[in-house]
Amino acid sequence: MSNTIQELRSIQAKLSAIVASAKATGRDLTEAEAAEIQAGSARAIELKAAIDRGEQNAELIGQVAALGSDSAFQPGPGAKSATVDGHGDDRGYLSADSIKSMTRTAAAPGVKALVAAGSSTSPVALESKPIPMGGGNIGLLSLVPTIIRDTPQYSYLRQSVRTNNADVVAAGATKPTSVFTVAAVPNELKVVAHLSEYVDKYLLEDNRDLESFLSGELQFGVLQKVTELALTAFTTASGIQSIAYTNSPADSIYVGADSVSELGYNPNLVIVNPADYRTIRLAKGSDQHYVSGEPLEGSPLKAIWGLTTLTTPGIPAGTALVLDTNAVSISVDRSGIVTEWDAISGFDSNRVRARTEGRFGFDVKSPAALALVDLTAA
Repeated sequence: MSNTIQELRSIQAKLSAIVASAKATGRDLTEAEAAEIQAGSARAIELKAAIDRGEQNAELIGQVAALGSDSAFQPGPGAKSATVDGHGDDRGYLSADSIKSMTRTAAAPGVKALVAAGSSTSPVALESKPIPMGGGNIGLLSLVPTIIRDTPQYSYLRQSVRTNNADVVAAGATKPTSVFTVAAVPNELKVVAHLSEYVDKYLLEDNRDLESFLSGELQFGVLQKVTELALTAFTTASGIQSIAYTNSPADSIYVGADSVSELGYNPNLVIVNPADYRTIRLAKGSDQHYVSGEPLEGSPLKAIWGLTTLTTPGIPAGTALVLDTNAVSISVDRSGIVTEWDAISGFDSNRVRARTEGRFGFDVKSPAALALVDLTAA
C-alpha cells in the first residue's frame, strides 16, 4: 500500500508541475504534455481506486471482526466458558439490532471503489432504493443463545443418565451411589453460503443503494437458512419429548410445556405455525366470546400460556415446539457472516457479483427440555 501511495503522489506532483509550467508562460499544453497528462491521469485513477479498495477492505475486516464483539452479541450469563476440548468460547444472544446490522455488513465498502476518483456519474431513471419482497421470520436467532467457537470442530457436554439414590443412611452404613453420566457430543460448523447473480458494474455505480440492497438480501438469505436449519435440528433431535394432541391446540401446548417443566426445565418459548396461532387466537367459546381475550382488551398478542411465542412458517402446520432455550444453542465462528465482491471473473463484460457465507452449528444439550407437540386431533 505504501508503494502505491508513493507512486500516486509522484504522478500527481509531475502532472501538477506540467500544468503549472503551462499556466506560468500563458501557453497551451504541447501534444507530448497532453499525452503525458492523459496517461498519468489514467494511472492515477487506477492507483486511487486500489488505495480506496485497500482502505475499505480494512474497514470491512474490522466490521466483520466486530460481529464477535459486544456490538453483535448481547452477553449472556457466564460469558466465558470452556468446551470439553479445552477451547474457550463466547456466549450471548443475537439482538434484533445486531441481526439487522449483520444484514448490512459489507454494504458500505464493497464495489464502491469501482467508481474511480475524478470520474463523474449520472443517476439512471431507477428508484434509488430497491423494495425487497417479504421475508421469512428470523426471530429465533434473537431468542436462542449463540456461542462463538474457536475451531470448526467442537464438543459440548450432555447429561445422559441421572439416577438419584440419595437416602437416609444409618451411622456406619454404606452410602448409596448416585449415577450422573455426562458425555461429550462432537459437532462441527458447516458453511451456509450463496452467490448473487452477475450485476452490471455501472448499474451498481449509478445506484448507491443497490449495493446495500443486494448485500442485505444475500445476508438475510443466509440468516433465513440458518433459522430453517436450527428448527430442523431442534425438532428432529434424538431424545426430545413427543406430546400427543389433547382436547385442543392450546391444551396440547400446555401439556407440552408442563411435560418440560416436570423434568426440571424452564419452558420459555413456543414456536408455532401462523395458521395454528390464528386458530388458537380466534377460538371462541359457546358464548361467542374469544377464549384468549377480546381484541380490545389489550391481552398480549404473541403469548400462549404466558410463554414467548414465535410464529413462523418454518415449522409445519399442526405442530408446535415448546422448549427451554437454555437447552439449545447456535454456534458460529468469529468471522460471522461475510460478504465479498468479485470484480475479476466478470471483468471482460463489466459485471460483478457477491458471495455471502458463514459457518454455523446447532446444539441440543438437553433433549428432554424440548417437546414436539401434535396440534391436530386424530
